[in-house]
Amino acid sequence: MRRWWWLLILLLVLVAAGGLFTYQRHREVQLLGQEVYKELDGDGFPPLPGVLDDPVFKDLPPPPADQPVSMGRYKPSPAKPVSGTPSPSKTAPAPKTPPVPTTTPPPTPKTVARPAVPDAIPTAQTPSVPTAPVPKTPAAPPAPAPVKLAPASFLERVRTNTKIHVLLIGNDQNELDKGRADVLVVLTFDPKTRVLSFLSIPRDTRAQIPEHEVEKINAAYAIGGATLQTMAVEQFLGIPMDKFVEISMGGFQQVIDLVGGVTVNPPFAFELDGQSFEPGKVKLNGEQALAYSRMRKQDPRGDLGRNTRQQEVLRSLMGSLGQLSPDELNRVLGQLQHHLRTNFSPSEVVELRQRHDYLLSHQQTVSVQGVNRKIGGLWYYLVSPQERRRLHLLLR
Repeated sequence: MRRWWWLLILLLVLVAAGGLFTYQRHREVQLLGQEVYKELDGDGFPPLPGVLDDPVFKDLPPPPADQPVSMGRYKPSPAKPVSGTPSPSKTAPAPKTPPVPTTTPPPTPKTVARPAVPDAIPTAQTPSVPTAPVPKTPAAPPAPAPVKLAPASFLERVRTNTKIHVLLIGNDQNELDKGRADVLVVLTFDPKTRVLSFLSIPRDTRAQIPEHEVEKINAAYAIGGATLQTMAVEQFLGIPMDKFVEISMGGFQQVIDLVGGVTVNPPFAFELDGQSFEPGKVKLNGEQALAYSRMRKQDPRGDLGRNTRQQEVLRSLMGSLGQLSPDELNRVLGQLQHHLRTNFSPSEVVELRQRHDYLLSHQQTVSVQGVNRKIGGLWYYLVSPQERRRLHLLLR
């Protein structure tokens, strides 16, 4: 049940790597980047049907005109927009106008020598013939506002006011490509509000796995690795991911030990996994930090209390990283290269860190509202379509 630890690893990459890539020799950076760089299958091609055009999001209002929409890792051609993405030049077809019922007028009588009988009747005495009212032609609905697409290049998007979405995948094993995804976190960088949002998707969330059955969302990792897991999250939220970071569980304890531990202040006494904690400031190694971060049942605030302790560990880790020299940062990342994969390039990390310098000081947490329910002998976390729509609009 080790969740959220991978947030520490991602921000380690964003913060520490930013300093590393700025000050270290270019050749060393490139070699390290080659060790961890990996593109997802299907990058740059239209997504599978259903991934970004789920009917749940069909009738939502368009985004504001000044908010460009990113297609993430998908790069649509201007001539052929990605399926599910409104084209700037495409408008809704006008509805057909229903036929208007009318009364057929009587034929005009021929002129003859004798007076025509119908004309001999005074107009005032002509009986009125009821006719059907002519219905008003319904006005065509206004065409949807054109959706402004953000630049296809990630570096170009980082330099605009486009939101950036990064998916963090942490498996439940000490090695990559094994087990299931234990942690799924979407980080949203918002340059307009200058806030970094953390959205943790419960691993038991019942969701449609693209081209597979409805399952727990974290099963996508076991079926198709980071690629299918990313698509499953994209379909759940209706939002494409710009980048992904994949981490093994074995990296968490290692990075804490590499920086010399983290300092925390337990609010009350508790024990977990053979580790004991007492109120007061204390420095923890990797194993202790893992236990401190994942305890939930003994916390009167449950998950909220656990989240607070996780953020406490995160802040301490970031402070420790800030005190390391470039050489020390290089050593830390070098130790993690077998536990980390991402489609971030070194230059993209540098640009993101420089343009979004608020990522450590302005943060917020977004929760997925749902209910736990047993289906077919298994426990699932059920999220309503309304909640998915709310999350979509919030992150979009």
